[in-house]
Amino acid sequence: MGRKLDKQPFLFVGNHLCLDFINTQMIVRGQKTDLLEEWTDLIAWLVRAKLLSVGEGKEVTARLSRAEGERLLGEARAFRATLREMAEGIVADKPVSRSTVEAINALLGQCQGYPKLVRTNGRFERRFHSETPGAARLLVPIAEAASELLCVGDLSLVKKCRNDACILYFYDTTKNHARQWCSMGLCGNRIKV
Repeated sequence: MGRKLDKQPFLFVGNHLCLDFINTQMIVRGQKTDLLEEWTDLIAWLVRAKLLSVGEGKEVTARLSRAEGERLLGEARAFRATLREMAEGIVADKPVSRSTVEAINALLGQCQGYPKLVRTNGRFERRFHSETPGAARLLVPIAEAASELLCVGDLSLVKKCRNDACILYFYDTTKNHARQWCSMGLCGNRIKV
């Protein structure tokens, strides 16, 4: 059965939600590995990404049928492939494809709801309260993040790890924008040795 909703099996080294979503596919021991093996893994990732609370994740897991969950996982994987293609193109300094824009807009077009102020651990966060019917609403925040990256992000700061054996992407927020590795612990130290 999938990952526990409150565990930390996923990497969040992308410094941007849509890049962290792309990074749910990675190289492990030389093999391309999908961290979203089951639809419950997707729900667990959404919880870890703070797009759902643990309680919301449990509620969604209990509410969705296996068929609905599998359909959602298929949609998520297809959208992730689109976002990976987008990131590859950005890194190669190619224009974002029309099909990528259409895929993002298709999800954004399903969005119904409103922004909501939520207090978490003594701090305020602005979260979108979705009233979008169906499981596809769970992917809308990822589409919003992708559109935000394209609209207001500095695309020259979207980078792929310099380790040729790594397929992870990140948004370089370092002061001099010289980050080269997904993380020093995963790739940087290994390559430097």
